[in-house]
Amino acid sequence: MLKSFQFSLILKGILMASILALLISLVFGVLLSYTSLPESELSINIIFGTSIFVAAFITAYQAGTRGLYYGLAVGLGFILLVFIISLIFGSDTPSWLKMGEKTIIALVSGGIGGIIGVLLPQS
Repeated sequence: MLKSFQFSLILKGILMASILALLISLVFGVLLSYTSLPESELSINIIFGTSIFVAAFITAYQAGTRGLYYGLAVGLGFILLVFIISLIFGSDTPSWLKMGEKTIIALVSGGIGGIIGVLLPQS
């Protein structure tokens, strides 16, 4: 019997991705402050991709089924949250090209994380 789609897991995944993105950003900010690492758009994309991948992986692992759906939902939910926050707190209008790039990164990393999360055996 298939489990029903659990929206609470998706919400937990989006929250987890947000917290991971904040923590990775803090670590990266400290590294930028105390080392000569250059700041670039690539580092922001890595933070996005990593946090969504890990959150989608854990969400799909907990669900045990439909990893691609859970991963895509976490990625899409996270990017929508970031878009809404940028509209509220941002002074400029967001660049649609950059938002498109981040959406692709979110969907790909969420989908891959979800698929891998389901493939691992449950204990």
